[in-house]
Amino acid sequence: MAQNGLTPVTRVRHGHRFWRRFTSFDFARGMTECPVVEAEILHAASSLPITFRKSEHGYYPVAVLSMQQDQPTPLVSEHGRWLATYVPSALRCAPFQTQLIGPQNDSDTELLVDETSGLITDDPEDEVFFDKTGKLAPELKKVWAFFRTLNKSVGNTTLLCRVLADMGLFHPLASYQGVEFPCGHFGVDQNALRKIPSAHMSLLASNKGLRLIHAHQISLTHCVWLTQAQIRAHQVTGGSPTPTTSGVSGFLDALVTAQQKENTMDHCWQEGHHALL
Repeated sequence: MAQNGLTPVTRVRHGHRFWRRFTSFDFARGMTECPVVEAEILHAASSLPITFRKSEHGYYPVAVLSMQQDQPTPLVSEHGRWLATYVPSALRCAPFQTQLIGPQNDSDTELLVDETSGLITDDPEDEVFFDKTGKLAPELKKVWAFFRTLNKSVGNTTLLCRVLADMGLFHPLASYQGVEFPCGHFGVDQNALRKIPSAHMSLLASNKGLRLIHAHQISLTHCVWLTQAQIRAHQVTGGSPTPTTSGVSGFLDALVTAQQKENTMDHCWQEGHHALL
């Protein structure tokens, strides 16, 4: 079995088992961030701070869900409801994930399922993994189609961030408007951006690099209200890292009412590729 309960989906292991769609975002409560891709960057930046992290593969954008590493996100209510106005694509796939087992193409990617999620069952009323011919069942094919689109966008985003890095645009992001970020976040250096040659600026305009940069810069204003929500959650729970209470949910409900456009649990794998366009 893979780490954290993830194991490859196979006919031998899952041919006689079933799965159900998630109905709660409790699994995201302890997350401080999640990766996002360029294709969704405008939607994500409309409601969440977007920064960059660095791995051995280079820089990549993340949506910040918590401004403090030791506290749960205030974006999940006590009943598991997602309270932000946009759900990042990486959070729409539970209990499934994918991983590369070779070069970056579909044939070298395997589908994983979290067997500790409580969403894998022996109930015939739930969704089957495979049809009678041994192929992926129709609903699981939709999951796979979602991941194909998502993984392609991950690759495009990685290449785009590599261009920004080669231009020397990333720098450590310690704070914004008096709000401190946890260690390890990066932002785009506005002074460095002003100094790049016109040819580089033209390239960024044509390859969506400027769109990514501007979305990131504008999104940082969200760190203020996210911090306020975090403080309020900490006060309501008496300083203990317990689930966000209804008081904090009320603080964010206005955002949900104003901008929420979809019920993600009902549509997380139905035509999922459209959400990344």
